[in-house]
Amino acid sequence: MPCRRARPFRYAVAPLALSALLLAGAPGALATSAVTEDAATATATATATATPTSQADARPKIRGLTSPLGQVADGVTPSAASVTEAVSDELASDWLGPADRRAVEIRDALTGEVLVERNADLRVTPASTTKLLSAAAIVTGLPPETTFTTRVVAGASPQEVVVVAGGDMLLARGEGDPEAVAGRVGVADLASQAARALQEQGVTGPVSVQLDLDHVAGPDVLDSWTDFWVSEGYTGRVVQLGLAEDVALPQAPSPADPPQEVARAFRAALEERGVEVTGSAKAEAEVVSVPADAAELASGTSAPLRDVLALALATSDNAMVEQLARQAAAAQGRPVDRSSVSTWILGVLESGYAIDTTGVELADASGLSEGTRIPVSVVADVLVAGADGSHPALQSVLAAGGLPIAGLTGTLEERFHLPVHDAAVGNARAKTGSLPNVTSLAGTVVTEDGRLLVYAMTADRIGEDGAVLEARSSLDEVVAQLARCGC
Repeated sequence: MPCRRARPFRYAVAPLALSALLLAGAPGALATSAVTEDAATATATATATATPTSQADARPKIRGLTSPLGQVADGVTPSAASVTEAVSDELASDWLGPADRRAVEIRDALTGEVLVERNADLRVTPASTTKLLSAAAIVTGLPPETTFTTRVVAGASPQEVVVVAGGDMLLARGEGDPEAVAGRVGVADLASQAARALQEQGVTGPVSVQLDLDHVAGPDVLDSWTDFWVSEGYTGRVVQLGLAEDVALPQAPSPADPPQEVARAFRAALEERGVEVTGSAKAEAEVVSVPADAAELASGTSAPLRDVLALALATSDNAMVEQLARQAAAAQGRPVDRSSVSTWILGVLESGYAIDTTGVELADASGLSEGTRIPVSVVADVLVAGADGSHPALQSVLAAGGLPIAGLTGTLEERFHLPVHDAAVGNARAKTGSLPNVTSLAGTVVTEDGRLLVYAMTADRIGEDGAVLEARSSLDEVVAQLARCGC
């Protein structure tokens, strides 16, 4: 088959933005470092050839519907031949790299029928679409309505108060917002409760603030992650107690010890409420273990797991997914080291979802570590399980925002922004994945005939420089073609 002519670049990318997107310009020692997809998406802005003149012009446009969407089960069942024809040009794009490193599977979401298949059983590097497999396991280990409680208890003496981790790394520094996911529990609220309790007990101070971090204890940095990824904010630290404001972002890394930041915030909030506290504002809290029956002074409950996991998927937060996977594995009585959690995830997919995981290698739960290989057929299996009604717990997470909406939310907010992508905007949902020379996209889309399709696509040998943006756009075009397909 003759080579296709490469399409012209559609993006003008500033050198500094491109350097943030890729690690091509990093020192040689960092040349093999991986950047999480969505960190990269957040740090680079691609500009279409037609420059918008206002912020409104730059936003994706949602096409009007000629008729209201009905039940997807009522949509016309697509044929494999027509779907293949609809996307063949887009899948042949040179921007996706060698044909033998492009893996694609498109299926009917309700029947599971395979409509398009290209190297679907090839073991490819999935990047952050790995998180879909982890999410399927997490909701099996922990029910979607599970919440995480942060407590403040009395210490060994009346002059000691202990903040006890309970799995919530999204605390607000000030007052909590009962409608929020990030920041539902506020450190200031805990301090108010604790101050009242101390007053009722006649404790006048000074008191010392301590930490209990025994809840699902484990390393805050995986042994397969490099210091660069953490220091540059491409992943945060895996902790069971933290502030929402300390969640890592590219070029804005999380602090070295997030639980200590919670202790400092709590100490300051206590002082604001008239409680004398020992130690300086920057002092480290002593880490202790309290008995289970320690007298409770305050508590706060997080948003449900369903919403926390949906947020972790939508923002592709590596540390948050790893943290939730640890908690779910621990709830099932499993060890929480990296290898054991990965093994547990595969076991759940096999036993709980009847998914054949042959060929799958998981190096971690987030897709950041080197060594993860997943056939796209397995990713498609997970998506079908989350769409066909057979696994309502997983479906609830994906429906709650775990799959961002094309052009509008999460890691898809700045995707699907060219005119050729318009049909998918506001329709398609997907989990993204990016590492150097890798781009992945996996999610759902409703066709023009009103049928729900599932797609899982990975190209793991794409070019460098601006080619990564073109490769992503090519996958977006495939999805847009499915959206406009009268199949």
